[in-house]
Amino acid sequence: MEEKQLHTIVKRSIGGDRNSQKALYDLLAPMMLSVAYRYASHKSDAEDIFQESVLNVFDRLQQLREPVKVAGWAKKVVIHEAIRFYKKKRSLFFSEENAGLTNLPDYGNDIYRQIETDELLQVIQQLPDKMRMVINLYAVEGFQHDEIAKMLGISVGTSKSNLHDARKRIKKFMGEETRKTG
Repeated sequence: MEEKQLHTIVKRSIGGDRNSQKALYDLLAPMMLSVAYRYASHKSDAEDIFQESVLNVFDRLQQLREPVKVAGWAKKVVIHEAIRFYKKKRSLFFSEENAGLTNLPDYGNDIYRQIETDELLQVIQQLPDKMRMVINLYAVEGFQHDEIAKMLGISVGTSKSNLHDARKRIKKFMGEETRKTG
């Protein structure tokens, strides 16, 4: 979609034009739902996160300074809603056991290249909430540990520890899958 057309749809949506709001929803909904699924452990949780995110996007649309960046902004809304959802519903308790860890091994993206995207999504959805949140924020969204720590109200060491543990579990799962198919 052209920038000018997107700008017009966003501005008209802010003004209350129902056709523009529907067009904007149709444009953003697939991406937003995909992000919600990545952060949720169950379909119903993803749908709740998605629904709240859509409401937040349309409630706060007038705050968007650059209408052409609506997709990136909407993605951030979903991420923040997912964090809020789990803090509220699950009362996340992040493990402080290995909070002092530094220089954790970097497995890089090699482990992710070995399996299909759908399979990786299924593996990530099986991780405990705390690990799923951290690995999504770090490996998928590209946030740094200090940013993740601030968002989730945890220490940087706890963020690193949870990322390390999540990667270990994914690697273990992949080893088990390789043995099953090999």
